[in-house]
Amino acid sequence: MGLLADIQNDAVSDTASVASLLRKCLVLAHHLDSALLEDWVKWELNGYPGDTEVPEYRIMELAFRANVHNAAYQHNNFPVPQYVVAKATNRKDFSKFICRQAIGTIFAQDMDKIGALNINFDNVAILVQQQLEPGTYVTAFWGQVPTASVIGVLDAVRNRVLEFVLAVQKKYPGADDVAALTAKEPSVEKEIKQIFQTTINGNAGIVGSAHHSTVNITVNTGNLQDLRNQLGQHGVNEEDLAELEVAVKSEPSINRMAGFGPKVTQWVGKMVGKAASGAWAVGLGASGALLEKALLGYYGYQ
Repeated sequence: MGLLADIQNDAVSDTASVASLLRKCLVLAHHLDSALLEDWVKWELNGYPGDTEVPEYRIMELAFRANVHNAAYQHNNFPVPQYVVAKATNRKDFSKFICRQAIGTIFAQDMDKIGALNINFDNVAILVQQQLEPGTYVTAFWGQVPTASVIGVLDAVRNRVLEFVLAVQKKYPGADDVAALTAKEPSVEKEIKQIFQTTINGNAGIVGSAHHSTVNITVNTGNLQDLRNQLGQHGVNEEDLAELEVAVKSEPSINRMAGFGPKVTQWVGKMVGKAASGAWAVGLGASGALLEKALLGYYGYQ
């Protein structure tokens, strides 16, 4: 069995680890003399340095929670809408969590037990407090990343590796004997670079970027058909739209400070997980913004 076939088998295997798969890709990068592939594999294996832009599938949406109280009540794990935090921090991208950790430290089974990763943001608690009703105090503030989004990194890497080797095999049917394929030839080097850009580093179906995203979407207040049409145009399938319809009908309104209801929130989390794994063809960095803007429009807060 050649190296490309071996990598392909590992990419579709439920038992082969992603770290092991990537180490074989490192060998492939050496044979292909591809600096692009080598850098990507090393960053996935060792973690992304702070000055390196990460791929879209490593950018995740944060949900914010706080412990708050006033003279009449105390609420723990109180949901704070993203737009409130963006206004408090004067940063529209504050809800973006950039996952730089080495892929070998992401364990799907352990993640499933946790439910969500918590990130402490007590340093901006006073800013958030200033956006709440007078007399309301924030004693703790944090962000949560659904573990499904983190686990989605594993699937995203597998999918990209599989797409890359299949594209190489299609372009060069005899390429499984990697020794016979060298990227030192200008034509081959150009093709390998193009295949990398369109499969691993490609942005087909991606909206937005690591640092900002522009979402052009308008939904009229209370217009369920508008909501369906707009999200459908952005790749949300009929099954997910039907599930959302049930959720918004059971939660017909929202409180400005409490944010979306639990059913809608759960649906949004599921869709962000789909974006992370590639099952929904929209950039992860823009998925949360797209859904939030559509739903806020439906609820009359656009």
